[in-house]
Amino acid sequence: MSIGKLVSFDGSRGFGFIRPDDGGPDVFVHVNDIGLDEDELRQGRVFEFDVTEGDRGPKAINLTAVGGAPAATPPPRGKKGSGGGLTPAEHTRLITELLLDASPALTAGEILTIRERLTAFAEQHGWLDS
Repeated sequence: MSIGKLVSFDGSRGFGFIRPDDGGPDVFVHVNDIGLDEDELRQGRVFEFDVTEGDRGPKAINLTAVGGAPAATPPPRGKKGSGGGLTPAEHTRLITELLLDASPALTAGEILTIRERLTAFAEQHGWLDS
């Protein structure tokens, strides 16, 4: 079994591609080979799947949705400026990506508010490098 994120899916044509977490080329996925409803195939969603050799290369079959986005590795709990945390720019980028992946319906204002609160929390705990 492999794990990867759906990076594209064309509903009108019934196919897309999954990017495996362990690297390597994107894997073709066709709606007829997956055993899921097409509405479950949302870009950014993480799936566990088997890989078989198709006519034109690797093909994903037997997809099972994994509970959302891959978990980010938490930053080490070090003192501020100790080199063990994230830079503020890295933190901002990662939080934005996670929020968009977790809830694409969030507005820009909601994302900014949540991101500011999480950044303040991270700074209070010394998780961000200066």
